[in-house]
Amino acid sequence: MSDGQFTIDGGRMGTWVRGGDEHWGIVGRAWTIFALNTSDLVNLLNAAASDPVLSLQLMQDGIEGSTEYWDELDRRLHNQVASVGSLIDHTRNLMRYFDDVPFFVDQFNERNQRVREMSEASFLRDLRNYLIHYGAVPRVQTLNLVPPPESTGYSFKLSAPKLLEWEKWSAPTRAYLSGFGESDGPVLRADVVAYANAMQELFRWLFEQRVAVFKDPRVLVRFRMDPQDEVVTPPS
Repeated sequence: MSDGQFTIDGGRMGTWVRGGDEHWGIVGRAWTIFALNTSDLVNLLNAAASDPVLSLQLMQDGIEGSTEYWDELDRRLHNQVASVGSLIDHTRNLMRYFDDVPFFVDQFNERNQRVREMSEASFLRDLRNYLIHYGAVPRVQTLNLVPPPESTGYSFKLSAPKLLEWEKWSAPTRAYLSGFGESDGPVLRADVVAYANAMQELFRWLFEQRVAVFKDPRVLVRFRMDPQDEVVTPPS
């Protein structure tokens, strides 16, 4: 095949494109799992803020309704942070596949670095190891008896002092958690939403590059055939 300036080795390029498509597909599935798990977790966290009966139940550990809620929260939180790790790993494999397309990889790394520098991102990525190797998240609950409009007045945070009892937080996460007071900590819903929004912006850009990378002249020239390698079809 020819792009009008030089002839391209279609066989080699086809093999490369198929391999890239396989990696894109894996990242796409990982993104879907991450998005669904994030939605499930946020919906559960929203439930207590919109259901006055549930919010009262949650303030009394061990009663009917509260135990089931916390078990489900643990499950959805584990699923969400695990899907973060899976998405990151599969995206890293995609970047390795395209490591000889530096204009694409460099742009992704710059955008990803801005996400990584978010306190919420550092915390949630580290939280996976905390849950796997240390324990369940420590809860701080409050209930405002004069709630604001359209809210039960219930709020749920994670106890920063309790979290800091684990010694293996990364330096950015430890600095983030150390900024909270003795009876305070991250609002889990707020951190999950902030991180998910940043990841959505990052991966929207990433998926927009799928076709563009394969068509970029800087990529096509990699499959250029030297004149002596071109197959000339004799006239009939």
